[in-house]
Amino acid sequence: MSVPPASAAPSPLSRLGEPLARARARFAGSDLQQFLAWWGGELAGLLPAAWRALFAQARARLLYVPAADGIELRMEDGIGAEAIATLPRNADQALRARVEARLGAARAERPRWLLLPDGQVLRRRIVLPAAASDKLRTVLGFELDRQTPFRAEQVTFDYRVLGNDSAARTLQVELVVLPKDRLEAALADLGPLAAELSGIDALDGQGQPLRCNLLPVARRKAADHRRLWLNVALAAVALILIAFALGRALDNRRNEVERLQAEVRARQAQARKVTALTKQLDDALSGANFLATHRAAQPPLLAVLADVSQRIPDNTFLERFSEQDGQIFLTGLSTDAASLVGKLQGSPLLRNPALSGSVQPDTAVKRDRFTLSANLAGPGKGARAGASAGKDTPATSAQDSAPSPNPDSASSPTQGGADAASP
Repeated sequence: MSVPPASAAPSPLSRLGEPLARARARFAGSDLQQFLAWWGGELAGLLPAAWRALFAQARARLLYVPAADGIELRMEDGIGAEAIATLPRNADQALRARVEARLGAARAERPRWLLLPDGQVLRRRIVLPAAASDKLRTVLGFELDRQTPFRAEQVTFDYRVLGNDSAARTLQVELVVLPKDRLEAALADLGPLAAELSGIDALDGQGQPLRCNLLPVARRKAADHRRLWLNVALAAVALILIAFALGRALDNRRNEVERLQAEVRARQAQARKVTALTKQLDDALSGANFLATHRAAQPPLLAVLADVSQRIPDNTFLERFSEQDGQIFLTGLSTDAASLVGKLQGSPLLRNPALSGSVQPDTAVKRDRFTLSANLAGPGKGARAGASAGKDTPATSAQDSAPSPNPDSASSPTQGGADAASP
């Protein structure tokens, strides 16, 4: 990795180089990186071979490897390297075109790298403080004079983070240096192919690529970011669609909640109506039961009339017999109205008989006009006995000759006895 010269106008993507490099330096060699590398390898081993090849194509690159008889072309992916062809150093344009056609459109779009042998580069391992990871390239630039026999302007360099000791707070870095004269010679050896390079890598002692880039940024082929922008656009569209789907799902849930709430409110209104109707029914039943109990607790008016007819003397006539709210009212004529209260006090069906108002003489019939009131007796043996007596005991002959009293009528004229039938 190299920093572009100050005169170069960095692209928006190149501005991310230093932050990404710092993040890579902190992540490389850490326990998390080692775990993810192991885990990714295990998962990749579980995939079918066709899938592994498909994912490996994303990391594929076309390598130019200098050989004794020319330039060897290799296609390297995440699985291995495949030799494709060997181009002579003085290959003409037609030969290169045939090789390009052999590569195919997909392979021809892969980035192209020059792969140098191990002896072409100088490698040094350096232990630095962990704080140096923020500006690792700058720190290594100052270390060039101490670690190599070259000055900074004589070489191009890159680095690899080999380990990160969090306990000791140190960073183990391998510095990879390529003298510029060797760089120019290697590029001249490639001829026109050098203009297509995206980077220069080197082999380690075991013949494996170091995975570093020794080609200065200013001389790298401009990367074609169309695929990247396409992927970004597709990712953005996918995120928008996911957000839209989540929004629709949320709207559906919200609509369902509102529907259920409206249904609950409707059911609650129905429940309140049912409760009100139930209360009205209970109140009506309670009132009906109260009236029925109250009426059942009072003696029948026919029994009361029969009992009164037996107790008033023959010199007494009844003009009106009425009942209201548990009280009876007797209006009539008598020669001895004051004695009627005492005669009715012995009735088991009446309580507290008393004259209402004053007794007024009626000169036309030579009797006193009176109004008498009494309370109907409540439940008890006396009331039941009186009711039974009223049903079983017939009235006097004078009463039998009188019109039958109607308990629901407002008045019932009755004579007290046979001898008092005429004035």
